[in-house]
Amino acid sequence: MTVNMKAEQSISPTCTCSIRTACSDHYERIAVLATQLGYPSTVDEIQRRVSEMADSDLYVVFVAENLQHKVIGWIGAYIFSSVAMDKYAEISGLVVDQEGRCQGIGAQLLLAAEEWARTAGCLRLSVRSNVVRERAHQFYLRQGYGPTKTQKTFVKRLDQV
Repeated sequence: MTVNMKAEQSISPTCTCSIRTACSDHYERIAVLATQLGYPSTVDEIQRRVSEMADSDLYVVFVAENLQHKVIGWIGAYIFSSVAMDKYAEISGLVVDQEGRCQGIGAQLLLAAEEWARTAGCLRLSVRSNVVRERAHQFYLRQGYGPTKTQKTFVKRLDQV
């Protein structure tokens, strides 16, 4: 899927980028941006993770490229199925290069993920955001997302038994 979008006039009238499905040419920049997000990653790790998400009916990774074809942001999403609820899409990660934030790029990536989710038959798209990411919370509110609950996440390492 390739989507060319111009940022909303109220955000930045000069920001133009292309949104497209990620490919191996993008992995190096995806790794850099994942590290900016707080998840240090190597190109090999990104390649492995994306290859594990090869089912395009369940997973998607979009990148935003500037006019010079440099990846300046990415978004990942997946379909969540549950016994208790109808399926829905969830964002697994969204980051825009720290040098290009507040120019409408994140909003364009969200729009691409929303369209993918609609096409997959989902009626909602959710996102989880760390409680310390106040700027991200404000961004999601501006994009029409609203909080539904506060929860704690519990993890058990399965490789350290």
